[in-house]
Amino acid sequence: MSTPNNVDWRTIIRRIKANKFTPIISDRVYFPGDNQVIPAWATEMDYPFPSESSLNIAHLAQYLGVNSRDYLSAKENFLDFAKRYTLAKVKAERSLESNEFWETLNDELYDLTFSQLAERLAYPKFERELDNPLRILAELPISIYLTTSYYDFLENALRVAGKSPVTEICYWHDHLKDDTPSIFETERDYQPSESRPLVYHLNGLDAYPSSLVISEDDYLDFLVKISDDIEAVPPRVAQVFGDSTLLLLGYELADWNFKTLFRGLISTRRNSRRLFSLSIQMVPGVTAAAPPTAHEKIQDYLGRYFNKADFDVYWGTPQQFTQELWAQWQGTN
Repeated sequence: MSTPNNVDWRTIIRRIKANKFTPIISDRVYFPGDNQVIPAWATEMDYPFPSESSLNIAHLAQYLGVNSRDYLSAKENFLDFAKRYTLAKVKAERSLESNEFWETLNDELYDLTFSQLAERLAYPKFERELDNPLRILAELPISIYLTTSYYDFLENALRVAGKSPVTEICYWHDHLKDDTPSIFETERDYQPSESRPLVYHLNGLDAYPSSLVISEDDYLDFLVKISDDIEAVPPRVAQVFGDSTLLLLGYELADWNFKTLFRGLISTRRNSRRLFSLSIQMVPGVTAAAPPTAHEKIQDYLGRYFNKADFDVYWGTPQQFTQELWAQWQGTN
């Protein structure tokens, strides 16, 4: 039995209207229900470690990076695999497109980023527009969105909502500014707004493979950089960790991106006046052999973990939460 959700919707709506609400969005929100990419990548690279617990992107990228010529190879390999995997998956699910359509995509696959391929394929596909949490978040008057995803699906959702998003990546190593200059340097008076929101990619963007935080070493370097260098994150972005209600959407405690994000930015940059925030957590499952109390113990542990940082826990999926949020928002406007 799951813990009931007692969400302070009135405060959340007030914070959104006051521009004091910041979503932090994981890849699980971008690809709901698709859990086979990492196992498939492990199979292709002939990953030798048998434990399923080691099948996460950081471990796989670390293994591949150690066995590659340079640090960039694992990142390029993952992006290449993700494109091929997704193209094959979508082709198997859809039969309406012509052979010419698939042949053209195959010919152009090398030149397309994963984000561009996904846009061409209209992937992932939702039965209804508001089944997509990104689409709901894009409709809200939010000026800064943070994400650990490598892809620009959120920017596309914002453009569909009639907005003009600005994309920025975290400069977690010194050479990234050579790839893409910061908007805060090229446009000194830029202030994120509802009509021109900032989408800040903490773990990099597929258009710049070297920017990806993907291996264990990358995550450790990222954590050191954002913890020690106050200029690693733009002041306007760093500000939200202290003066906004944060929404953690799609993260699990075991995720490397959650660990580095929570320890490196959220825990260290929130002050004594920090505002309450929300973490959306799937109701933890238990095996048939587990004792009846395991479910409640897991929920209790997660609740205590987040409560120490002034996070409430909402038990449910990102889709469930954002749809309920949208209903609350519609009811007040």
